[in-house]
Amino acid sequence: MDDFYKSFNRSVFGDIDCDSPDKHKPADLVLGSSDNDSNYEMNGGTVMALAGGDFVLLAGDTRLSSDNYILSREQTKLFKMTPTAVFASSGAWCDVIALKGQLEMRIQLYELEHKKTISTESLAHLISMMMYDHRFSPYYTCTILAGLDSKGKGAVYYYDPIGSYERVRYRVVGTSYALLLPCLDVFYGWENNRLTPPLKDEDLTMTMAVRMARKCLYIASDRDIYSGDMGELLSVTSEGMKSSTIKLRAD
Repeated sequence: MDDFYKSFNRSVFGDIDCDSPDKHKPADLVLGSSDNDSNYEMNGGTVMALAGGDFVLLAGDTRLSSDNYILSREQTKLFKMTPTAVFASSGAWCDVIALKGQLEMRIQLYELEHKKTISTESLAHLISMMMYDHRFSPYYTCTILAGLDSKGKGAVYYYDPIGSYERVRYRVVGTSYALLLPCLDVFYGWENNRLTPPLKDEDLTMTMAVRMARKCLYIASDRDIYSGDMGELLSVTSEGMKSSTIKLRAD
């Protein structure tokens, strides 16, 4: 948890000396002390997404925990926002629910005003603005938006705690990100490896993506005590959404 707290400090406040015991941590202004009086709690879990040529696949575990206690074994972290976009998040569960609820309300207001479903690109920008509005008291979440863009291609958007975002080919967030991101670098990305060219988006099939996601979830449940119980896979294509589950370690 300390490593996650430090990375959160740096992502919000930049390259300040957050690790020195003699200095007051800058994020204490919004998160409270990093000892025992923080209003935030990391509830664990892992979510990931991979973008293909005409689809996107999301995966996540269903464990919700508090320190060494398991609060739920059946809590999904993948939320359908539109027919072509899915919001996935882990972190402080109270903030995940708050951000999800605000986002659903803003989507409804958009549809009432514009008489159409919001596009994935516009939804990505909307999430960014909502998170930036809370920059002085950030949502303590690890957030991904994945879906089909206006051209029908798979899109994955990754956010930092104050709303800066970028479109990527794949991303893992949560307590297992340090384990799984190198795995996806090998399986799918490896964009800086000149010996073995990276796999192109259009060459990634749904079967290959599902195989990668299943392997990553198995690794997470084996090595991360905050991820496990059940794995949920959700695919988004032009034909709609399909979900499936796999069993993970429950200890």
